Amino acid sequence: MKLLAFDTSSTACSVALMMDDTIVAEHKIAPMQQAQLILSMLNKLLKENNVELNQLDAICFGRGPGSFTGVRIAASIAQGLGYAAGLPLIPISSLAALAQTVYQEIGWKKCLVAVDARINEVYWGAYEIGADQLVKLVGQEAVSALSDIAMIESKGWYGVGNGWSVYRDQIHCRPIDIDTVHLPTAAAILKLAVPKFFTQEWVFGADALPVYLRDEVAKKMR
Repeated sequence: MKLLAFDTSSTACSVALMMDDTIVAEHKIAPMQQAQLILSMLNKLLKENNVELNQLDAICFGRGPGSFTGVRIAASIAQGLGYAAGLPLIPISSLAALAQTVYQEIGWKKCLVAVDARINEVYWGAYEIGADQLVKLVGQEAVSALSDIAMIESKGWYGVGNGWSVYRDQIHCRPIDIDTVHLPTAAAILKLAVPKFFTQEWVFGADALPVYLRDEVAKKMR
């Protein structure tokens, strides 16, 4: 199985390639440069591993929420590559990818993800590791006012994402610890995409849409 993944929803440009049980990845912190970098990074990754686009089984991408420009870039690239090679596309939540990244890198199993959405709001979601070592959404993702953020009733939750630093004094709930350094990685997207590939939870072409969570943005795009 060969899967290609990428995410541009944050200040990073992240790409990864899965070849059976092997994952190779590149992750660059590159604010405002994703549009210039993403295709060259993908081409380089494929070329260095002797994989042609039409040899892939699917393309996976971070669908957002996150930077409006970033999630549009990822969806557009996914659509273009999917059309070119006739490949299925697997959209993955960028919030879930961040929680999965943190689990893989520092082992936190319960993550309250808060990513700055500007105007005193955050993109918000609670994720808990399941028996398969993959994050599961508890409740639903939302864009929330800071006053609406509350701790999950169960204990043992950690805060993840830049929302915790941008609004540190305004978010009143207090998790065990906070990580504001990690960003969503394409390697984490691959982990979350594999079961979706086997259950055929994919889309094609123009159905690979970004997720903003803000209704007014989606209406303007339509």
